[in-house]
Amino acid sequence: MKKELLVPVQSMEHLRVAIHNGCDAVYLGGKRFGARAYADNFTNEELVSAISYSHLYDVKVYVTVNTMVMERELKEVQNYLRFLNENHVDAVIVSDIGLISWIHENIPNLVVHVSTQAHTFSKNQIEFLKTLGVKRVVLDREMSLKEINRLPDDIEYEVFIHGALCVSFSGCCLFSALNNGRSGNRGTCAQCCREKYRLWKDNKIVPISGDYLLSTKDLYTLRDLKELKKSKVTSFKIEGRMKSKEYVALLTRLYRKYLDQNLEVTKEDEEKIYQVFNREFTKGYLLDEENIYNEKTPNHLGIVIGQIIEANPKKLKILLTKDLNQEDGIRFGNTEYGQIVNFLYDKNGLLISHAKKGDIIFLDNKFGIKEKWKVRKTIDKKLNEELENMEEKKIPITMKGNFTLESCELTIQDHAHTVTIERKIVEKARSRATTKEEIEKNLRKLGGTPYELKSLEIEVEAGLFVVVSHLNELRREGLDKLTKERMGR
Repeated sequence: MKKELLVPVQSMEHLRVAIHNGCDAVYLGGKRFGARAYADNFTNEELVSAISYSHLYDVKVYVTVNTMVMERELKEVQNYLRFLNENHVDAVIVSDIGLISWIHENIPNLVVHVSTQAHTFSKNQIEFLKTLGVKRVVLDREMSLKEINRLPDDIEYEVFIHGALCVSFSGCCLFSALNNGRSGNRGTCAQCCREKYRLWKDNKIVPISGDYLLSTKDLYTLRDLKELKKSKVTSFKIEGRMKSKEYVALLTRLYRKYLDQNLEVTKEDEEKIYQVFNREFTKGYLLDEENIYNEKTPNHLGIVIGQIIEANPKKLKILLTKDLNQEDGIRFGNTEYGQIVNFLYDKNGLLISHAKKGDIIFLDNKFGIKEKWKVRKTIDKKLNEELENMEEKKIPITMKGNFTLESCELTIQDHAHTVTIERKIVEKARSRATTKEEIEKNLRKLGGTPYELKSLEIEVEAGLFVVVSHLNELRREGLDKLTKERMGR
């Protein structure tokens, strides 16, 4: 069974890069009722566009409606769910059991996936959810693959395979709600677990290696996809609806590559993942790794590219262990001190745009640094440019045409749809007849469309003349009809 690659998006631009880098499905939220209230999220009008655009490329759309719903909000959320159903969303991700029950009774054709916020981990829970018509369960991050493989077979399972982890049981954390009045189950988690804490025992502070006692590493399973693919999991989910479009592009591209191909992960690809975002990585409870904490920092670490070897009030002297480019982003040690490299100097004090591994370079000491810290690259300009220059996905089609004096018929097919356009656009040639090759040339003009032509077969009655603009209109009308068919799936 092919495994679904499910990717987070928070805007139309994120959606575009997710689709064209190879996702099978996306999950996203509207302006209300989603567990990521501080993401950009989609207006209702944008949701309609997002669903249509995704369906054009055979990508499914799952909309998060996974906050706990207040009674005063019931009418609004019910209208919202009807709106999503009317606009052909592929599923809604819901955590509120009462709302799931309402959907089952009132919109039974609306597919429900139970959010990880519902804290589902046992056979009994799953059997109950099945009575409510649930198609898929997004399992707790605390579950191991061994435990998952012992669950019932007659329902779909979705698991996170990459991204941020929560320190608490999925959907059961009240830390932010009690500490800040911002509830994770209402989409407004303040991420208290990423703050500094001290550990006390018997009225004494216990010495530890760092200050961030509750901050987790990020989940990373790219090297374990062969094992994951053997499991009963249906959908592999990447976390990150608050992350950059570069993060979405790279993670989609690389997980797609290694899901589809039986390859060993290269050092180059792995370094790109570390570069785009990491808090150090763990296999998590999914693959039985218990050391999930990074006590030293809750921030993106990037990769080490050098070491400060001398510091004075004006300049930092750095020995590079990897290349550095102007406009890269860097951070010093595990501190908050970071900057974009606008001014990069060589060992002679001259401005340069690029330096290589082994070079000694100088940077302005903007923060008064005195320590000989490591230098980390947190933004890679060239990698971002590479991700920006993606190849757009194309939909393969075939065309068949029959051109006679009586009528012109053009049939266009993809793997699932067939459309036919019939028009009377030809006349008897008065001097020179239009050749078959000329008609084929015009039908092949698909530039600016999402389609690529795999085969073309036409029959042309002798002695006909076709106006080029009429031929172009026939082609455009056929493609437009196919596009509407695909979007209205």
